[in-house]
Amino acid sequence: MKIYLDMDGVIADFFGGLEEYFNVPHWKKIPKTEESIMSLKGTDFFNTLRPYETSTELVDFVKSLTDDWGICSSPLRGDRDNSAFWKRTWLTKYGYMPSIDNLIFTGQKEHYAVNKFDGTPNILIDDKPDNIARWIAKGGIGIRYQANEDSIVTIKRKLKESYA
Repeated sequence: MKIYLDMDGVIADFFGGLEEYFNVPHWKKIPKTEESIMSLKGTDFFNTLRPYETSTELVDFVKSLTDDWGICSSPLRGDRDNSAFWKRTWLTKYGYMPSIDNLIFTGQKEHYAVNKFDGTPNILIDDKPDNIARWIAKGGIGIRYQANEDSIVTIKRKLKESYA
């Protein structure tokens, strides 16, 4: 069983980064939100994000449970290679880089919900309900976690229960 962490909203403050980049008090105040986010294509936006205060604790906890952990993160649509480059740079900068075999950048995370060889379910920690629902539908274990809202104690308990 492998544990995957999403980046944006779980260990990287994507929404805080949007607020700073677009100079708004809340990311929902960004005019033409989807269009504005697409304007980030080709930039180093992902390398400018801050980790959450709980990010190191979460990554260290996952590492304490297993050596078989990774990152499964979505790139911006139409910007896969650039997004992946800057996300890898960010992961390296903060010391959260998993083994390269466990580093996945895709908009279709559910393809990694189970081990391809033996069908063992993998765990995904993600802030988006849609990603969790698709992961579970494909046989994986999904745990929703929003670092700016949820307790680190709760996610650690859920992880421990799911990984047991």
